Amino acid sequence: MEISPILFCISIFTFSIICTMRWFSSRMLAGKPPPGPPGLPIIGNLLQLGNKPHQTMLKYSQNYGPVISLKIGSVTTVVVSSPEMSKQLLRKNEKFLLSRPVPVAVSAQPNPEATIGWGAADQWWNSRRRVMNAHLFTSQKLDSIEELMHKKVGELISHINRRCVSESTPVDIGQSVFGTSLNLISNIIFSVDMIDLDSGLAQEFKNLVETIMEEAGKPNISDFFPVLQRFDLQGIRKRIKPCYTRLHQIFDDIIDKRLQSRAMSSNPCDFLDVLIDEFGNDEPIFNRVNIKPLILDLFIAGSDTSAVTIEWAMTELLRNPEMLQKLQNEVDEKFDWKGPAKRIICPGMPLAMRMLPLVVGSLVRNFDWKLPEGTTSENIDMEEQFGVTMRKAIPLLLVPTIKE
Repeated sequence: MEISPILFCISIFTFSIICTMRWFSSRMLAGKPPPGPPGLPIIGNLLQLGNKPHQTMLKYSQNYGPVISLKIGSVTTVVVSSPEMSKQLLRKNEKFLLSRPVPVAVSAQPNPEATIGWGAADQWWNSRRRVMNAHLFTSQKLDSIEELMHKKVGELISHINRRCVSESTPVDIGQSVFGTSLNLISNIIFSVDMIDLDSGLAQEFKNLVETIMEEAGKPNISDFFPVLQRFDLQGIRKRIKPCYTRLHQIFDDIIDKRLQSRAMSSNPCDFLDVLIDEFGNDEPIFNRVNIKPLILDLFIAGSDTSAVTIEWAMTELLRNPEMLQKLQNEVDEKFDWKGPAKRIICPGMPLAMRMLPLVVGSLVRNFDWKLPEGTTSENIDMEEQFGVTMRKAIPLLLVPTIKE
């Protein structure tokens, strides 16, 4: 089934609202609940959701309206699928919605209460978010890492160039951009690359992040029936917890080395230095323990989302050759990557709005792209895989040719 851009946006929004509203619904539904489809005893509407619940929610919204109620297992859930209603809801109930239930896949990590995405919205959360915004996502800071962004995208282009010369196999667009995004974030935080784009070596970090994203995106019976959480019936906690533990070990090693190097030089140069500087304050909001969940938040939120967005963008361009040609002509005339983001919800949106046009523009500017043999713009697969991000079910493979 093909997915339109509108459906794609609704899908992401609906999934976010479902996660958010599970906690709020218990307080909101003291009176008559919104309309919704009838469910079965005990399991409610769980089996009706299917393997693409975002599409099911779209159909429900067409039948029952922009605000509906569902019973997913033992959890009463309110689903909002209208931009107007969501604005009203978020504006009036922001305080309640900031404190939402933590999924098992998130609570399996060390110190989940220190995460930005799932921590309690108290004064410490506000302070940590303020520091993160001030030192990562202001216009001044983004201007200062412009050279770094261009460098990382240049490395992506060089990687594809080498593939053109040495191999004739297609390029996995999502995986290539995912590696580039990880290295950009790791340089902003640690001033080092975490993976090697050209080698199968040094892939542990990438594999750990991918596993967390995959496991966190699976519907978990423990979230629908909290009484069953301790049994971990699907084994999600068992599989995901070692990944969290190993990533924290990697962060610990980097922090140890940085503390040693700071003994000889105290000049801050990246976000890790900013965090460590906070350790010595009279009332520190960061310490050795709570900075690791924050760092992991940045990797999880900033890598897969960008890669998935760019993969879908390139898919749409290959489905529309005329649009691709028009874009190539435009970037040849004027290669302008600056994004128009002004108002934000996600703290990292300003970085994404600069990075995404830069990557897509660079890909279409430097290469001509063809679909693999047997695939055409008419039959390119558009099936999506439901999860934390809406990945393509079948990765986008493209054959690049260096432009003359």
